[in-house]
Amino acid sequence: MIIQVYNLSPDFTDKHLRKIFEAFGTVLNAEVSRNPFNGRSNRNGMVEMLKTEDGEKAIQLLDRSIVEGKIISVSPTNK
Repeated sequence: MIIQVYNLSPDFTDKHLRKIFEAFGTVLNAEVSRNPFNGRSNRNGMVEMLKTEDGEKAIQLLDRSIVEGKIISVSPTNK
């Protein structure tokens, strides 16, 4: 299952993103989107979870939660 995450802190890293979602199950990939010209975070990311049920639980519990002072938005992709 692929999950979209929005409104991350500008200093958020792939490692931070992975760590948050690993609490819910096996993470296959976690990546913060970055501007290719300056390397700065675009403040969103994608997480791929091994099991759909783990991803659904993560979405349910993390959506609209506060992470590093930001209210994040977490939702499934249409892929």
